[in-house]
Amino acid sequence: MRKSVFLFITFFVFALVLLQVVGLLQELLDWTVTVTHLTNSVFVVVGGLILGYIASRVFEDTTIRKIIHYLIFAGAATIIFFIFQENLVAVGISLGIIAVAFTLIFQSPILNLVGWVYITLGRVYREGDRIRVGIFKGDVVDINPMRTKIFEIGGEFTASDLPSGRIITLPNSLLLSEPVSNFTKDVPYVWVDIPFDLTYETDFKFVKSEVDKIIRHCLKEKLETIRERYEKAVRTYHVKDEPFIDVSFNLIPAGSWIEFRVTFPVDPKEQHVIVTKITEDILQMFNKYPDKVRFPKGRSR
Repeated sequence: MRKSVFLFITFFVFALVLLQVVGLLQELLDWTVTVTHLTNSVFVVVGGLILGYIASRVFEDTTIRKIIHYLIFAGAATIIFFIFQENLVAVGISLGIIAVAFTLIFQSPILNLVGWVYITLGRVYREGDRIRVGIFKGDVVDINPMRTKIFEIGGEFTASDLPSGRIITLPNSLLLSEPVSNFTKDVPYVWVDIPFDLTYETDFKFVKSEVDKIIRHCLKEKLETIRERYEKAVRTYHVKDEPFIDVSFNLIPAGSWIEFRVTFPVDPKEQHVIVTKITEDILQMFNKYPDKVRFPKGRSR
């Protein structure tokens, strides 16, 4: 049944297009009309090229440039189409029927186009952003009306936030059904934590003080920038005004030891480097003060 409907629609569209072509050929027999139409078409093309050049010079954002170029192309094609048509009512009816048929036949491309409009107008992400769409995570390298390409981060071959070396192509329609996380928009930082297992005999006041010094030394002036971006995002989105906490600690009882967990903000694109550096510095400090820091029995130091 579906195959029959598809064949009927395809035949119907083909018949309409054929009628339009026949009408166009009849007009071409009139040389004066043809020259006029061609001249007007040339002016439209030249005007489109000039507008495209101006847009390239005025706008620095790659996404905005692409949108303007697509709009210019679509507008020029539409104008040229109507230049060669005199019966606008018949053309309008034909285009309406063709649009319905195309909606049924090309459902996936249309959904991709809707997703692209959502990405662009909603500023969900742009080239260079680090995003997660469903189970896919990476840096956006290219966006067009049909798909988004990301340079994968992590993935099935590595557990850290390092590039996997793969380029993943995502259909834009995926954004209409999957949650999207942008790690570099508004607040371009994420909070991460590092856990350590320590005994109850550990001097946690001393440990907190020393770990706090290590993290602040590593992040330095970035903490103030993070605070400013966080507070700006809170005001913009009218989020409940929570006090900004740059470095925090949690002590969680876990049987015969305490899970000491430190949380702090980092740039998501530098996460693996910073977390590794801070972890190494903290472990060196632990080993430097064995009388202050105690590990559970059986754990090598």
